[in-house]
Amino acid sequence: MYDFQKQLERSVTGWNEVAQRMVGGEGKVKDVCADCNNGVLSELDAYGKRMLSGSGLLVHNYTRRDLTLEYDYALLLRWLLKVSFNSSRTDGAHSPLFERYIPFMRGLGPLPTRSQVGVLLYLSRPEVLGQSRIAEEPFVRITNGASLLNPFLVRICYGGIPGEQRYVLRLNIFGPAVFYLMMFPDGILPGHAASAIRRLIKITPGVVELSPKQKVVNVRAGEKSWLDLYEHQVARVHALSGG
Repeated sequence: MYDFQKQLERSVTGWNEVAQRMVGGEGKVKDVCADCNNGVLSELDAYGKRMLSGSGLLVHNYTRRDLTLEYDYALLLRWLLKVSFNSSRTDGAHSPLFERYIPFMRGLGPLPTRSQVGVLLYLSRPEVLGQSRIAEEPFVRITNGASLLNPFLVRICYGGIPGEQRYVLRLNIFGPAVFYLMMFPDGILPGHAASAIRRLIKITPGVVELSPKQKVVNVRAGEKSWLDLYEHQVARVHALSGG
């Protein structure tokens, strides 16, 4: 995914929480053994690539306003947890939340319940060129004449809902697809977790919950564009590039 993104940006640039500045290149975590890294974890990454490619997400410019995603819930959740866990260890945020799911990520533990981890998917809408709040370069060169822009960018981060204390929200963003991981603490009642999931769905029009009982989900683009999600980071990149 980072190699694919580099085709658009020439380099991967993002905000590093530890350095508190924009840095080039993606963070790397080197604390797993070769057997896991080249075996089960590599297989998870291969699944993620197949899923993104098979759904049409692994493209330079996603201009559609809908998405049909075929997925294996257990494999998808293992991959999302693994990717987000790696990110959390580079900046020290929320890493302990993932540790109890290490056996599951390795394919050796039970599937987390809905009251442990909720998984939701949001599709960002494309931005109309000429109406952007930032200069259109360097992204405009990837549109091939299209009037809409929705570039493939990767961001692994965390967010929050004002006043919400029942969970930690982790985000895995791959192009227009935003996967929300709602990480609930031990001891939360299933009804309280379900209530938190319903609230997030209500305040985020277009987001849908993924389920282990389903293999396919259809998502319509929501109100937020990719630029709404990336505005602050893109502005920092543009400023650093001398624009």
